[in-house]
Amino acid sequence: MIDSTTVKMPELQVFGKTLVLGALLVELAKISYIAGGSLSSVLSDRHNLAWLLGIGGCVCLVIWYLFIRGFGTTAKRVMRSRRIDLLAIFILGGSATMIPVPIVTEAHAHIGKIDGHWILLLLAFVFLVIASPLIRALTMWRKERPPQMYFLTDDEVTNDANDVLASRESAVEFAKGVLASGSSNGLIYGVDGPWGVGKTSFLNFACNYWRQEASNQVIIVRFEPLRYASDPDLADRLIRELTAEIQSQVYVPEFRPAANRYSRMLKGKADFSFLGFSFSLEPSPETVDELLDDIDIVLERNSLRLVVVVDDLDRLDAKAVNDVLFMVRRTFRLKQAAYVLCYDTENLVESNDDGERARQFLEKFVNIKLSLFVDSASLRSFLRTDWNRNGSQFPSIPADTMLKLEAVLSELAVMLEDENAATYMRLIGDLRKLKRFVNAVLQMRLERTNLARTDFNLRDLINLMLLHLNYPGIFRRIYVEETEGRSGFFSLKTERMNQRTVHVNSPGFLEYTQTNGELGEFLLRQLFEVDTLDLGEYGSIDESVLVARACFNSTPHRNLEAFLLLIVRFAAPEPRETFRLYQDAVTRVANGNPISDVLSDAEFSLADGNHAHDEFWRILVSQSHSFDTATAQQSIETLVEMIPRYSLVNLEDRGLRGRSIYNLIRLLDRAGWRRTDAQRADNTPENIVEIAHRIYGEGSYLGQGLIDRLAGHSRGVLGVYDLLLFRLQCSADRQGQVQNLHAALIVYNDLTAPTTGNLNALTVSGMRTITQRVFAKFRVRYIIPSVNLFDEFDTLTHADLLGESLPYYITSFTHQGQMDRLENSVEATRSLAKSFVVYQLLNRHAPTGSGVGCGFYDSTGDADQGEIAYLMNQYLFEVCFNPNIAPENAEHFLNYCLLSLSSDNWAHGNERYQPSVQGMTSVMDPHELARYWDVHGHWFRSQNYPAITKKVISLNYVASYAEDIPLVYAVLDQVQAQFLVVVP
Repeated sequence: MIDSTTVKMPELQVFGKTLVLGALLVELAKISYIAGGSLSSVLSDRHNLAWLLGIGGCVCLVIWYLFIRGFGTTAKRVMRSRRIDLLAIFILGGSATMIPVPIVTEAHAHIGKIDGHWILLLLAFVFLVIASPLIRALTMWRKERPPQMYFLTDDEVTNDANDVLASRESAVEFAKGVLASGSSNGLIYGVDGPWGVGKTSFLNFACNYWRQEASNQVIIVRFEPLRYASDPDLADRLIRELTAEIQSQVYVPEFRPAANRYSRMLKGKADFSFLGFSFSLEPSPETVDELLDDIDIVLERNSLRLVVVVDDLDRLDAKAVNDVLFMVRRTFRLKQAAYVLCYDTENLVESNDDGERARQFLEKFVNIKLSLFVDSASLRSFLRTDWNRNGSQFPSIPADTMLKLEAVLSELAVMLEDENAATYMRLIGDLRKLKRFVNAVLQMRLERTNLARTDFNLRDLINLMLLHLNYPGIFRRIYVEETEGRSGFFSLKTERMNQRTVHVNSPGFLEYTQTNGELGEFLLRQLFEVDTLDLGEYGSIDESVLVARACFNSTPHRNLEAFLLLIVRFAAPEPRETFRLYQDAVTRVANGNPISDVLSDAEFSLADGNHAHDEFWRILVSQSHSFDTATAQQSIETLVEMIPRYSLVNLEDRGLRGRSIYNLIRLLDRAGWRRTDAQRADNTPENIVEIAHRIYGEGSYLGQGLIDRLAGHSRGVLGVYDLLLFRLQCSADRQGQVQNLHAALIVYNDLTAPTTGNLNALTVSGMRTITQRVFAKFRVRYIIPSVNLFDEFDTLTHADLLGESLPYYITSFTHQGQMDRLENSVEATRSLAKSFVVYQLLNRHAPTGSGVGCGFYDSTGDADQGEIAYLMNQYLFEVCFNPNIAPENAEHFLNYCLLSLSSDNWAHGNERYQPSVQGMTSVMDPHELARYWDVHGHWFRSQNYPAITKKVISLNYVASYAEDIPLVYAVLDQVQAQFLVVVP
């Protein structure tokens, strides 16, 4: 039986519009036919094809325009409505035009007389009007967009591919529940969850399900009251959006008048003025319930459900929230409607003066509540995304960019599953906060920095970034106190406690942390608090920790400042300044890669100085104990080959050539002897003697001895310097912490020889053989053929002394305007090398902590009577300093004397280096020196050397011929008087 409430007064306005529309369209067709007759008269028979193509193009353009404007969708909507009554009215209106009307007939006659050119002009105008928006749209579509900065937006998720939090499944179940609820008056669903949990995305998935699975059953209205928070009438806004949405999906012409009446009812009286008179219009006497019934009948007649989704309710103030809730309450009579409210209860309660009362009111208002949560597993899954395969999840950021941030994101995922995960979830426990963090990382341009090749501890970096994002005041104080070379309140300090050095926090640090809230205190403790860091004993901390943790900020480990500059200034350290570069290189070597391949990388180019090689060898040697035999052999061979390529000059790289000799000794001590498959063999005499075999070139190292290789003929006089430096640093009394090498030199001649006992005696025993073999090498090269050692030193070029980094030093010092300093350093190094070689070979001192001199030993045997010193004195005075062989030898003698000045004398309170008897005779045999001066002294004075403008540069002073040669002559006269032995 038909309910009387479902039979309503017909909407005369709707039927009237349909009748008029039918008449207008038929009349338009008639006028077009008549105008076409006039147009045909101007078309030339010779251009029928052209006109046909033109007209066809116009037709295609109109069809395209109608398609773009959604004409097809509208037509389907009209046909799906099955409004036979409106179709009949439309046909009736068209039929009415068949009845002759004098005015219309006369108008038709006038149109038929219009010149066809005017008709053509009118068609062209219509064509251009239709074509204009299409052409503009096509131009914008083809226009390339300029490149932009890539960030993660906070847009809600709209498709399954971006369902990071895996909320689609629960959203679909929710959507099914809403559909299954049927017609229930005033059914309100509440979707409760904290900001950033994905409420809007959840509703997007639900709406997608309704559109895909029930598109003919549900009309979805997404109402965002935050957009209209300042509007005094939110109910009217809702009606407008509801009307627009219903009419965009179904053909219900009666709905707009009903909705308009409802809107007027809600508004009440309307006031307006006209020509200075004020008028008031009262709404019709219909009740609100009757108007709601009209809307409900429209929905029911078309078998439609209305789902009104109200989002971001918790972002409104308390008054606006009340307005929205009462707006919803006033529409409860709609049987075909369901409401979904999206909010965060805690935020709503906080914004209300009476929080508990607001909570109870909300609970009474919402019929069905669904709470959303984010578990850390979903966030970890997002952080561990395979960006190579799933980069399309965030098309705003290239996959390769996210791939470069993988190290940071993976570490954050680890932090969200360790013992502090619950605390970190409060800081970064939803997708909005996570995107904010990722955007901060992108802002720092970290994708341009390969973090895997830096020293930054990623957990410390993340904690500092969380401070930067959430506690900018704390971060600013850290920045002020710990940058520009300062070591302030936050970084660790050292102090003596119970006779040992320990790391401590600054006084008052713990109290300060407690003033920054629970989460601020947590981050500060994670970064700087000693007990939380658990670094271990001072002095036993691994270098990889010292260069990586943010708690250290004292030279040379200014880590915290580097972290801060990275975050604030986006300034990442150069790879050559990082420990990681060298650690990775050493790992590659340990894994079997050739060292030559490792050092061929751009970061190790000697054109940029020796620093990178210096750090590489330092770390390699420190970790060489675990090397297998092949890796140890490769390391020793490569280091020996590389030594001549390094700088001997003591500049900013501190003279890597000299330090490489000590690296070689340490490498021999740690890895230069037997090893089993699993570990290095015990350091018994039978095993460690292999080190001596390597040095002397015996056993399996025949022809490959280090003595021969270091002082190979191709290496010239600097090879002799390297060899003597190698020998000196093998001396046990120097306590160089290379016990295995010391012991190997001792047991070389006798495996049963004791390696413990009196240190000086052990040194004399161990250094005898190596000294004799080194001197034998020198004797064959220089003494026997009477080759002047000093001539070779003076012919050394800058390239010989600076190695392959010569262009780097020239460029660097030229840029600094300090080429004079470079020249002086080169000459000082040349002088140092001369003095060192002569001193080592002449020195007869027994071991006293500085190394036993070569001159202490004989060339053979174990009598140790100083034969080597005797032979060297003869070589110097009879060959190198003998002016009878070559006049320039006299200058070699004078230069060597000027390099032997001492600073025992003082002039006017300032230190001054002057010649002295003790300085002249500390190494050279005083009797040989006296005899030499007795023979050649008069000749020297006759040459007038003080008149020569020449200087001798040493590391500590600069001596000149003009000022210092007369003083040298005076001292030599004293030596002659004191030590010359007159043979009767």
